[in-house]
Amino acid sequence: MPKKGDFKNRTGEKYITNEGYEIEIIECFGKDDCTIRFSDGNIYKNIFFVAIKSGRIKNPYHPSVCGIGYIGVGKHLVSFNSVTTKEYDSWQRMFQRCYGNRIDLPTYKNATICKEWYNFQNFAQWYKENWKPWMDEKWHLDKDILVKGNKIYSPENCCFVPQEINKLFIISNSKRGVFPIGVVKQGDKFTSQCRNFFKSGRYISLHSTVEEAFQAYKKTKECYIKEMAELWRDKIPKRVYETMINYKVEITD
Repeated sequence: MPKKGDFKNRTGEKYITNEGYEIEIIECFGKDDCTIRFSDGNIYKNIFFVAIKSGRIKNPYHPSVCGIGYIGVGKHLVSFNSVTTKEYDSWQRMFQRCYGNRIDLPTYKNATICKEWYNFQNFAQWYKENWKPWMDEKWHLDKDILVKGNKIYSPENCCFVPQEINKLFIISNSKRGVFPIGVVKQGDKFTSQCRNFFKSGRYISLHSTVEEAFQAYKKTKECYIKEMAELWRDKIPKRVYETMINYKVEITD
């Protein structure tokens, strides 16, 4: 039975949250201990009445990020000591890349996120399991390496890699023009260009045909990828290493 005292028993009262959800107080043991039920049936205990009255109660299933992502119910925190957690920052940035209408990020056109990761709790659990002690802000969440041409962020397709490796697999279609990847027309010849991450500048060679220029680029790029795989072999996941060692550059890339 609810405790008696100066505080009025609010059981049965209904309120609207600032997010627009109706909630009902179904138990009231005092101003610091109310049990509420959202209109979707979810029940939450130990709620302060002042938070209920002011509308500050948040629905953990409210799509608060890009109208899709929601926090969910679980042990993973959005923030700690007023600072957002690394897991939340990574999760939110992922949504912004895919659904934030970022015209300055053309490489993420048509990129999507699996429904499992709409729930922050699921993403945060994957993050905790895959983030290693030696990783820092220069390690990126990648969706392109394990599955070529992949457009979906998901547990199966994603991994953490250092920035140098992540950049190796960025394809800038908007800058390519009509020629295959790595090929630029120069007068009546064709140059093969491939950024060298171990030196400054780019590898450049001159060829008579598009095919010759592409083959030169392909050989150089695959060599760079293998060298980078060996350089980071002890730090990157085994799946990433094996994918890089066997990676083939195609003229259709």
